[in-house]
Parts: sequence; C-alpha cells; structure tokens
Amino acid sequence: MHNRDRNIRPMTAKVLVCSAVLAFAGPRGDAVEVTVRNDSFQNGQSAIVVGGFIPGEHAGARLTSPCNGTIVAVQIGWLHGEGFPDPPPSVERAIHIYDGATFPMPGSELERLESPVLTSGFINEFRFVDEQQTIPLSIPVVSGQQFYVTLEFENAPNINNGDASIFRDLDGCQTGKNVLFAIPGGWQNFCIFLVGDVVIRAVIDCDELSGACCLPSGDCEIMTATQCAGAGGIYRGDQTDCAAANCPEPIGACCFPQTGACLDLLRSICEGAGGIFQGPGTDCATTVCFPRGACCLPDGTCLDDKSPEECQTLGGVFQGDQTLCAAITCPDPIGACCLPNDFCIPDLTEDQCGTVGGSWAGPDTNCDDNNGNGIADVCELLKGDMNCDGRLNGADIDPFFLAVGDPVAYVIAFPNCEILNADMNLDGRVNGADIDPFFACLAGGPCPPP
Repeated sequence: MHNRDRNIRPMTAKVLVCSAVLAFAGPRGDAVEVTVRNDSFQNGQSAIVVGGFIPGEHAGARLTSPCNGTIVAVQIGWLHGEGFPDPPPSVERAIHIYDGATFPMPGSELERLESPVLTSGFINEFRFVDEQQTIPLSIPVVSGQQFYVTLEFENAPNINNGDASIFRDLDGCQTGKNVLFAIPGGWQNFCIFLVGDVVIRAVIDCDELSGACCLPSGDCEIMTATQCAGAGGIYRGDQTDCAAANCPEPIGACCFPQTGACLDLLRSICEGAGGIFQGPGTDCATTVCFPRGACCLPDGTCLDDKSPEECQTLGGVFQGDQTLCAAITCPDPIGACCLPNDFCIPDLTEDQCGTVGGSWAGPDTNCDDNNGNGIADVCELLKGDMNCDGRLNGADIDPFFLAVGDPVAYVIAFPNCEILNADMNLDGRVNGADIDPFFACLAGGPCPPP
C-alpha cells in the first residue's frame, strides 16, 4: 500500500451498527457488555475513508480491556464516498485478534474469523468465529490487557471509484493504537500515514468494570471497584481514567532535619519546605522523626546509637528508637556448615553446625557450587582465604601475615580455618616464600587451585 493520502476522501458519514450474525446471546448475570475503541467517531460526524490497500495487507486497532471479562464481538467500520451508488457487500480475507503486548508487531494470534462480509454505511459486528455461526467468539481478557483487532483485505478497494473500505475519525491518530501490515514493509505504526484513529472496535463482556482509583498514597491506578475498596481507595467510577481523577493529595507527618521538628502537612508542601514526608496517613503524634538505637549486625554483634539508614547500610536490623545493645539479644548469625563428607548444610548457626560435627564457614555464607564440581565453594580450601569467608580480598591480608608470623596465634584466632590456606606456592609449608604469590593472586594474577 503506497501513497495512502491520495486514496482518502472526506465525507459526512451516517453510520449505523449492524450485526453480521443472525442472533446472539445477551449479557449474562450482572455482567455488562462494553464497546472498546480508540476512535471518537459518532453517527452523523465527518469521517475519512482510507483506501489503497492490496490483498494480504492489514489495518487494525490496538485496544485495551477495561475489565476482566471476555471478548465476544469485534466491529469493523465500512464506508464508501458520497455521491457513489451503494456498493455490494465485500467479502474480505479475515479478521484477526492478536496478543497486543508489543507494538507495532502483534504477538500470537488469539482468534481468526474467516471471510467477513462487510456492508458499507455500517459498523459491522461479528460474534461468531465460523461462517456457519455455530462457534461464538470467546476470548478471556483481564483488565489492562492489550490486544489487536485487524482486518486482512482480500480485495483492493479503489475508493475514488466508489469502493468501500475502512474509515477513520478526524481528531488525531494516537500513537501505539493503530497498526498497518504493509506489503512490502511489514507491521508499522499506522499513524505514520494517518491523522485519525481507525474505526475498528471490540465488545467485551465484563465481569466487573474498572476505573480510576485514588489510593491513600495519593497515587491513581486503574482497577475494579472491589479492588479499589480492598486497597482503601476512592473509586471514581466505571471507565474513568486517572488523567481526570483529581485524586486528593495525602497528608502525613513531615520531619525537618534542620530542627527535628514535626508538622502534619500535605506531601507537596512538606517536600517543598525541605522536610521528609513520612507517608500518607502518618501523624506527628505517633511518629518518631529521627530514631536512633541498637543495630544487630549479620555477625551477631550489636552497635549502639545507629539510625535505621545507617543500620541498613551495615546490613543490620534496626531494633527501635532509644534501644540499647545492653538490653538486646541479637540473633546468632547463620551460614554454611561443611561436613567431612563434602556435604554442605545451609543456614545454621555456629553452635548448630558443631552439634552435627561440621565446620562452620562463617556468617552470611551459603552452599552455592558455582564451579559445578559437586562441592560447595565455601567448603573448598580456597588458597589465600585466611578468614574463611569464601572470598579472597583485602580482609585476608592481616590473617595471612598472622599465619606466616605466628601460626599458633592464627589457629587460636581462626579455629574454623585451615592454616594451609596460606601455602600459596604449594610447597607444603607456610612461610615468607608465600607472600609474593599471595599478593599476586590478590591482585588478580595467577592463583593456586583449591
């Protein structure tokens, strides 16, 4: 399809909805049918007929489901120019429904309706998959799910001679919502060629409609009324959008670092004044602005007078405002436990590891076998790993020199480690000859095998 703008003709369209099926079941229970569309076209408005297609090309709309429900019908607007006699109904190749997670190329095909018959002057509706009208269209969708409805042409409409084709509205083409499969060229953003949205729609039988929900945080999300109530939000109505929801801004405690003061303020005012907003629904009566207290570290030790942020940076767990280590019992650290048969037990304390006859690998260690040799890496003798934390880094320098200079003191200080980890030249001894190989390995050079 080329030079599409030469094949479009403005006209006033009087278009009605025409069902292309003989009969269909009505909505079930308390469900409601919703017509999903991108276009703004209404009966009696002007529209543009779009032509220039060749057989095998597609024109389509990328639509978004407003609810959890089922696609039960698709609609194709079909029109010819004013001043021409009504053309006979047109049998096109197929209507396709595709997964719409990506743009402009559709995903997998969800359904295909063969040989649709399109009548000019109508928005033609199709509710059955087969030509015999025995298999109802039924595609489950969830709220927010995107999908494509495309018409594949069997004929090449010459709209300048009165042939009918698809048409579009006049108030702009929404990027990401109109697609074209061109030959050649493949899937493309149809807005490259159009300045309006094509009149291709779907009908969804909704279990429950969705709309804008103003959350306690002040944020807005599209969800059902039931979901909104469960989130403590304010539902703005079915099929409303967040752009027009006008969600109220939340009030909460605002802490001022300069003075330590606290005021209950709107979030925007708090942040504009240099304060730290403590969250929607908080208040100064129950908020501690700048807490400090005990911090339990991963190795089981405790530090006093830390803020929650400082404690988190250290990998610890903050124990609360004004708590003291003297009154806190920090949990014993856990790590990997290496058994003599090369088996590794994860997440044991040092005492638990000792009760099963194992060697504790240290706090925050694990049983990962990254080299795939069947033995946990932390349970292998890693040369140069003098503090036995499963890693070779700067923390091993002092223990290495202790092992070289005073082996007895090293064994006392690191009872769970192997002093031969310091035998970097593999001569069976730990002495000054291991210093240069140790630092070469530490710097990223050659290292002896475990």
